[in-house]
Amino acid sequence: MNHPTSPPDPTGLLAHASGWLAAALRYLKARLTLAGIEAKAAGAQYGIAIAMVAGALFIALLGYVFLVLTVVFAIAAAFGGGKAWLAVMGGAAILHLVGAVLLVGLARRRCKTGAFEDTRAEFKKDEQWLTHLTAKH
Repeated sequence: MNHPTSPPDPTGLLAHASGWLAAALRYLKARLTLAGIEAKAAGAQYGIAIAMVAGALFIALLGYVFLVLTVVFAIAAAFGGGKAWLAVMGGAAILHLVGAVLLVGLARRRCKTGAFEDTRAEFKKDEQWLTHLTAKH
C-alpha cells in the first residue's frame, strides 16, 4: 500500500542552516570580488608608478654623478688642486647621505595611507551592522 509522503518542511533546521550558509557565501564572494577589483587597480597603479620611478632614478643618478664629479673637481681646482678633492668628495658624500635619509622619511610619511580603503570601509560598515543587530537580540 502506498502512503503519500508529505514534502519536507521548508522551515526546518536544515533549511535555515543552508540559507544562512548561502547568505554567508554570497557575502564572502561580494567582499572578495571587491578586494580583487581593488587589488588589480592598486597593482596596475603601483606597478606603473614603480617602473616610472625606477627609470627616472636611473637617469637622474647618471646625471647627478657627472654633476657632482664636475662640482667636486671645480671646487678642488679653486682651492689649489692637489688632494683637496678628497675633502670636497667627503663633504659631498655626507650631504648626499643626509638627503637620502630625508627622502626616505618623506616617502614613509606619504605611504601612511594604505590600499583597500573601500574594502576596509565595507568591513567596518558590516561590523557596525552586526554589532547593532546583536545588540537588538
